[in-house]
Amino acid sequence: MKSQRVNLKSGGHWGILLILTNLFFIFVMWLTAPKAFGSVVIMMMLFTTIVVLTGYWIHYKKQKDQIKALEAFLLSPDEETEQMLLETANSSWHPSIQLLSVQMREQIQMVKDKQLEQQNYQEFIEAWTHEIKTPLSLAALVLSNHKDAMSPYVLKRMEYVQNEVGSSVAKILYYARLHSSHVEYKLERIILSRFLEDCLDNFRAISDEKGVALQVNLLPLQVVSDKKVLAFIISQLLSNAFKYTASENGVVNIINWKDNEGDKKIHLVIRDNGKGVPSEDLPFLFDKGFTGNHPERQNATGMGLYLAEKYSETLSIEVNIGPISTSGKGFEIELVFPDVV
Repeated sequence: MKSQRVNLKSGGHWGILLILTNLFFIFVMWLTAPKAFGSVVIMMMLFTTIVVLTGYWIHYKKQKDQIKALEAFLLSPDEETEQMLLETANSSWHPSIQLLSVQMREQIQMVKDKQLEQQNYQEFIEAWTHEIKTPLSLAALVLSNHKDAMSPYVLKRMEYVQNEVGSSVAKILYYARLHSSHVEYKLERIILSRFLEDCLDNFRAISDEKGVALQVNLLPLQVVSDKKVLAFIISQLLSNAFKYTASENGVVNIINWKDNEGDKKIHLVIRDNGKGVPSEDLPFLFDKGFTGNHPERQNATGMGLYLAEKYSETLSIEVNIGPISTSGKGFEIELVFPDVV
């Protein structure tokens, strides 16, 4: 119906001219041959109607062919579809169509080159992150074998540095994987209490270094998830908690529970007693690269929470900011797992 209205509108000026011409000849006929006026007018109107309908049908069919050729050209602007469009279009449009064809092919080639460049870069980053694991593992082995040769202070600092480097490498790897066309997940049953203990082992050094007290109250609840990806998500949340907890008498609290009613989702909360996040920053915490106005976060990358939220989404885990985060009493973040029977 819409295309028919467009056709009538585009041919409206010809219809007006035809009506004016008919009115002129009807007036002439009325002056010259008033006796034959009635029959001639009927024949003229009938003839005009036939001409208009025929012209409209020809124009509609031609326009339909043009639209079909144009759609094919836009989907695949190669030489074949360009030639089809040229055959259906008026010759006055040929230079414009040819220019458009050249520009579209150039743009498509540029997009393909960028995609190939992005793919090569992604493959390089993934290869580098795997290669860097070898010297990191060697450094961890040397550190473990020469603990007695270091003072407790130096040992804690080295373990802290090792954990920070490993965390940064993990961010690079998971950011590259986030844009992969195909990512495989290995889902298995995980007991949260044991799993959190393993994750916390990587933060013992920073906990001792900053004097942060750990308050862990975890029930042996089971969730279904990918161990490696979930470990990365929780590590980002723990890293933030230890980094931004109070400088004196810092406390990181970790609890979990299961709903008693409804779909009985499983909740895991990580809370610190730092300065929290300004209320105006809360809506943007999961944006890529966002660090906010807090002075302590100016040197951050703004990628940890972004990646944690993105991978939580792929694993059907909800991420919520707790209510205390806006009161200046600390920061609280919650992971909500579906209860998979």
